[in-house]
Amino acid sequence: MKSSFTFLRVRGIAIGAHWSWLIVAALIVQSLTTFYFPSAYPGLAGSTYLVMGALTALLFFASIVLHELGHALVALREGMRMEGITLWVFGGVARASGMFRSAGSEFRVAIAGPAVSVALAAGFWALAWSWQALGAPEAAGGVFWYLARINTILVAFNLVPALPLDGGRVLRSWLWQRGGSFAAATATAARAGKLFGVALAAVGALQLFTGGSGESFWLIFIGWFLVQAARSEESGAAVAGALTGRTVADLMAPAPVAVTADMTVAELVTAIVPARPHADYPVVKEGRFVGVVAVSAAGSVPPQDRPGRRVADIMTPSTLVPVLEPKAAMVDAFEALDPASGRAFVVREGVLVGIISAADIKRAVDTDRALGAQGVQGVKAPLASRRSGALVWLVVGAAMLVALGWLYRPPLAVLEPGPAYDVSEDISIEGIANEAPNGRYLMTSVRVSRPNALGAAVAALDPNKEVIAFDASGSGGLGGPGFIRDQEALFEESRLLAAAAGARAAGLDVSIGGSGAVVDGIVPGSPAARALQPDDVIVSVDGKRIDDVTDVRRAIAGSPAGTEHRITLERATKRAKVEVSSASLDGAPGPSIGVYVSTRDFDIDLPFEISFDERAVGGSSAGLAYALAIADMLDPQDYAQGRTVAATGAIDLEGRVGEVGGVSPKSVAAEAAGASLFLVPAPQAGETSGNLDVEGSTGLEDALRTLEGRV
Repeated sequence: MKSSFTFLRVRGIAIGAHWSWLIVAALIVQSLTTFYFPSAYPGLAGSTYLVMGALTALLFFASIVLHELGHALVALREGMRMEGITLWVFGGVARASGMFRSAGSEFRVAIAGPAVSVALAAGFWALAWSWQALGAPEAAGGVFWYLARINTILVAFNLVPALPLDGGRVLRSWLWQRGGSFAAATATAARAGKLFGVALAAVGALQLFTGGSGESFWLIFIGWFLVQAARSEESGAAVAGALTGRTVADLMAPAPVAVTADMTVAELVTAIVPARPHADYPVVKEGRFVGVVAVSAAGSVPPQDRPGRRVADIMTPSTLVPVLEPKAAMVDAFEALDPASGRAFVVREGVLVGIISAADIKRAVDTDRALGAQGVQGVKAPLASRRSGALVWLVVGAAMLVALGWLYRPPLAVLEPGPAYDVSEDISIEGIANEAPNGRYLMTSVRVSRPNALGAAVAALDPNKEVIAFDASGSGGLGGPGFIRDQEALFEESRLLAAAAGARAAGLDVSIGGSGAVVDGIVPGSPAARALQPDDVIVSVDGKRIDDVTDVRRAIAGSPAGTEHRITLERATKRAKVEVSSASLDGAPGPSIGVYVSTRDFDIDLPFEISFDERAVGGSSAGLAYALAIADMLDPQDYAQGRTVAATGAIDLEGRVGEVGGVSPKSVAAEAAGASLFLVPAPQAGETSGNLDVEGSTGLEDALRTLEGRV
């Protein structure tokens, strides 16, 4: 892969890029700017995300160049010729010419790139941790965290023992050192490369059909590339094996047809070309090789001028054509063949003695293969060798399985315990008598992630984590900006609903308003995508009036996934009725149709002023905890009684408790935070883990009665 343009030179090594790299660079900047950083660091300015994305991409590609430069500099020290470094669609490649002098030489060149990446990863990890310890702006820290992870990933992937990856070259050098045959070592490492490429493409296809995104196509594409590159390595090694130990004189065609420099063009065209047709002819003068004349050059001379023009007038001088010595090693001479004609001229002390062509080399390779096949036919390797070979493939296979498990993301999500917060510390009430609770009310949380196959397997063995399945084809993806905004909106609305429910439980009058649920966004590929549109207003589900988002969630989540719901909606100035089936979607605690909604005309008129501290939390499951704390603050009754009470559950305007996800890992978080009691939605009381005292609640008043009855 040659560069389309060069932008740097280091110790004579040209560093450039192929045009395909520009496409990849633009895609990476776009992905980092619009998805990764907004998801990982919400709330920053758009210009900040752009700077973070551009800087990260620049340093990422610099890391790739340094990785390849590590290969190149060591290759120079090992006596190889470097043609340059090229960035392209699959990363970077250091282009060298010549053979490795030994197995140790190849090992040193192969391991140099990963060694540079290890150093870069360590440096970026150190910067990221130092930045965090100093409390510096998270934008720069985010860049360092990303680069630390991506360089670690580069090391891991490149060390997979499969050609043409660095790990495959390390494997080849070990096999070469052990067996003494570069060609045989290449054949084994190339087979590993083809196997890994096919498996990688299969994983990409599997991920695509189980709801994968654009990365599935990348896996398929990379798998295809690895197979082709492994075949190329195998073919190149076969050629090198056939040529090793041979000189140009062994393979050249001797006594080639030559013409003299003094011959007229007319003689060349009329006498030589018809009798001995070739595309070009070597030219000699007084027995010495002086150039090459092409038939096309002779043909360009007008017929009337040919008798007066000589071959010397139209030939290409010998200084501009590939010339080889007869005693030159064929392995090195192979690269000197003219790219267009596939030939080189063999000259000894100025005298033309032969021509070497790609066809001559192919015959030698074919003969070598035929003799090799005859030599091994019916012969079994020694038992010790077969056992050793089986061990090699066992290690290679294990490494590939780990790599594939790391790359494949199954349609699963993992819920694990998150932090627990005392919500009473968040609440400020003015305009009415209130008192801080005599105890703590903890909201519990979970961290939700999309693991790879290895992560899912490890999580399944952890009793403190919960692995859930989802219909990835209807998923917008965990952590996306739309998902985050929806979860943040749900959290803020749940606190207002909790304030209303808590005030009512304390005997206060609360005026509540809402006239439907506005569709703010739709998860791509979800059931809703086929029937609903942004700005639709859902006013009824299965004949039940919808006043707010809680009504929508209750109506959909209250039925099994796959249930067909009749939805009445307002679209512009008209009413419409549609039917939408629910599904289990990524990140949703229960069945969902795949919409992000907010309450239209939402209004709660409380008889007091209430405000909440900001929390970097999403979802509606904190509603019950906030409602309990607010009711305790407004009611003279001491509900907490000095205890630490944890709670999870959605709350609606009537104080009813709705089901939520991740009850098991939340119970672990509650116990770790020192809770003596954990209140959960009644149907989910049996889903908890650990030794914590658990009570199910159908509503806020039910939960308060539980607290009254417990001391």
